[in-house]
Amino acid sequence: METTGLGGTKSLALGSLPDPKLGPQEIHRWLQEMKWDNGRDRVGKYATKYKYNPDTREQFKLIVGEYCRMEEEKDERQYGSLLDSLARIEGAGRMSLRWAEVMKSVGTSLQVGEYAAVAGAALLVDTAESAEQRNGYLAQVMDECRHTVQAGYINRYFGKHCVDPAGQADANKVRWLYPFNRALARTIGECELSGDPVEVSMNLMMVAEACFTNPALVGLNEWAAANGDEVTPTIFLSIESDELRHMANGYHTVVSIMDNPDNMRYLQTDLENAFWIQHRFLTPFVGVVLEYFADNKVEPYVHIWNRWVYEDWASIWLGRFQKFGLKSPAPMAEAKQEAYWGHHWAGTAVHAIFPVDHYRTPQLTEREMEWFETNYPGWYNEVGEIWDIWKRDKLEDPANGKLTLIDFVGKCPLYNCRVCQVACFVPTPESGMAKMRIIEHGGRKHAFCSQWCERYYLQEPERFQGATFDEMFHGWELSEAVKALGGVRSDGKTLIGQPHLRADKLWTLEDIRRMGIVLRSPLIDD
Repeated sequence: METTGLGGTKSLALGSLPDPKLGPQEIHRWLQEMKWDNGRDRVGKYATKYKYNPDTREQFKLIVGEYCRMEEEKDERQYGSLLDSLARIEGAGRMSLRWAEVMKSVGTSLQVGEYAAVAGAALLVDTAESAEQRNGYLAQVMDECRHTVQAGYINRYFGKHCVDPAGQADANKVRWLYPFNRALARTIGECELSGDPVEVSMNLMMVAEACFTNPALVGLNEWAAANGDEVTPTIFLSIESDELRHMANGYHTVVSIMDNPDNMRYLQTDLENAFWIQHRFLTPFVGVVLEYFADNKVEPYVHIWNRWVYEDWASIWLGRFQKFGLKSPAPMAEAKQEAYWGHHWAGTAVHAIFPVDHYRTPQLTEREMEWFETNYPGWYNEVGEIWDIWKRDKLEDPANGKLTLIDFVGKCPLYNCRVCQVACFVPTPESGMAKMRIIEHGGRKHAFCSQWCERYYLQEPERFQGATFDEMFHGWELSEAVKALGGVRSDGKTLIGQPHLRADKLWTLEDIRRMGIVLRSPLIDD
């Protein structure tokens, strides 16, 4: 068999391996020359419409064996600190109760994303042609396995040490059912491990990691520390230390295909689809976590988003590709608008649907409402008035016999987007988010949050045929849906989700059943 390397084509016996006495640099050089040439194009298990450059280089020059030793040292420092320091200072007891509640969702979401990334990076190992590039993807597979374990550790720590562990593990059992987790599964899960391998790289490396891990992992740490959480920064900073290598993998994916004009027919659209669908979940999700569950608020989320997503990623990071014809995503202007208003509607919705939540969602205080209006002028007219009505009518008390959900749906009909699975809010004109559209295709009605999800659907309608949350539970009595969603505590009657943090006035299945609420999908005609 022959190999083609930097020194030309040479003979290489099957089973030939580098001298075990060679150092990492010499082994890396050997990997560079391992471009197999057996007289035909290499065909991977996972087909792609793109053509790779087989001579692509990987900038870290780090073979997997050396990588594993480096990561082992990082793990020893990380877990040693957690087990020793946090135990001595009783770290869990210093944490804001509200913050501990939302970590039930953060831990589950992170674990889903990291687990999906294992498969996504492995898919690219199979597809790329450059042995050096494949080595870089393989290191990422190992990273993502490590991150999945770290996310599991977060769940275990909070479940073991926090005041109310209910929901910390339960969310994993039914994560495909819960409405926000269905959006998580579509945007962070499915799009990072299925489809064209290069499109997977767009979703995973170019967008989720290069764009959104900065606000999601770096920006969140300051808020976590301000609310007494010293576990999350310890884990997240260790994870983020690996993301630079993953961003480089995404960069090299693009570099390896941009010199082929045929590839440019697809690249801009695939980047835009990846950005929009990742944004639809991650932008509001991170904003809700920070601003609606932190007692001590820090920098407004819209500033964090603008700095990392709009200025750093879209302008600077993607700017280096402009001379090759790759532009900043066309949906960026709408995403920037949603970064201002979207998480406020999402945070309000999370409180409204508390019976199906896996965490408790407290009412906003007067001080918080003033903070929102100061940092988001117009917030009160947009959503603040709804919170005032809930507070005035004491809807957190089951004795009042009324749900926040009913009041919310009356003001904001709940459609779910067929593509991103995120709710298509149709709120007031001030938010600029009334972009929902409904079409009929294949004998069914489909709602879309925007022109971008509609375009994505029409490109691949066969890919987006799954039911949305409202369709799955159409015609269900609400208490039965809560049971199916695993939203009941170990006593078999009390809900996990509550609209307050008190130990009394807890909602039960009987409280929900007494109201006789039947869930309806606005897209289904009975």
